[in-house]
Parts: sequence; structure tokens; C-alpha cells
Amino acid sequence: MSHTRTRAADAALTLLGTQGLHSLTHGRVDAAAGLPKGSASNHFRTRAALVRGVVDRLEEKDREIWATLYDVSLADDEHFTDALVGYVTAATTTYRDLTTARYTLALESVHNPEIRESLARGAEALHRWTVRIALDLGAADPEAATRTLTSYVDGLIMRGLTRPCVVEPRAQVLRVVRACLR
Repeated sequence: MSHTRTRAADAALTLLGTQGLHSLTHGRVDAAAGLPKGSASNHFRTRAALVRGVVDRLEEKDREIWATLYDVSLADDEHFTDALVGYVTAATTTYRDLTTARYTLALESVHNPEIRESLARGAEALHRWTVRIALDLGAADPEAATRTLTSYVDGLIMRGLTRPCVVEPRAQVLRVVRACLR
């Protein structure tokens, strides 16, 4: 992705995460990115192309974030719990705008199969990673454990976005992890 294209996509992600889908216009992206008028439309000819570019950029950023957040040993259920709590915390604080953009795009994907397919790629990569961890930690059914943990973490993130003052205690997360792994 060219520098200008990346700046436009990053600005579009921020707009989605802070102002919602209605804010995603070429002009607003140019202004948010500090780019000359017409830059976003030069790289993303249509609104649909802009949305595709945003989804692609979100996938790139997710890979970058995962690489930095999860370069840790997940040797036992305690470490895995710490990683999950860290992920929920990062998703609802440091990366709040990206998380909100992801949820905005997820809702849009109900009506747009192209977005749904792209988001599914990222979800599948996360699923495979979690299945491997569950398997390494001795889960009797790593697929079921992963589905349950993913749903639980999604709920924690949604609650963290909509009710930031409510935080799940680590001890509760550990109980859920242990229940899923046994």
C-alpha cells in the first residue's frame, strides 16, 4: 500500500471508530488524513472501494498488533488468561477506535458479503491460533473451547466498549478459561 493510500485507510479506520459508517466519505477521509482534496478518491474510486481498502487495512493492522501483543509464552492457563485479559484491555483502550471500526464493519457485513469474507479471514486466523493454544493446554475439545472463549471475549469487549466502567475480574476470566480447557 502506498504511503498516501495507507494514510487514507488509517484515517478512514479512525473515522469509522469515532464517528461511525456515515462518516466514511472521500472528503472526510482526505480532511482527517491531512491529504489534498481528491486523494482518497484517487486511491479508492468508489465508496465500496474505500470500504474494501479499510477492511484490508484493518486486517494488516490486526496482524501487526497481534505480532506485538502476543510474542509471549502461553505455557499454562494462567498465562493464557493474562493474554486474554490483556487483549480485552487493549481492544477497549489503546485500540478502542480500531475495535469500534471492526464492530461497525461487522454490522455492515450483514449486508455486504465482500466485507463478511474479509472479516472472516481475520477471525479464522485468530480461531486457528486459539485452537492451537487450547490444544497445547490440554483441552479435551479445543474447537469447542475456542468457540466458547471467543464468544466470551467478544462479550467482554462489547461490554468494555459500551460500559467501560464494568470490568470482568481476572479471577472470573480464569474460571471460564479453566472450565473451557477441562
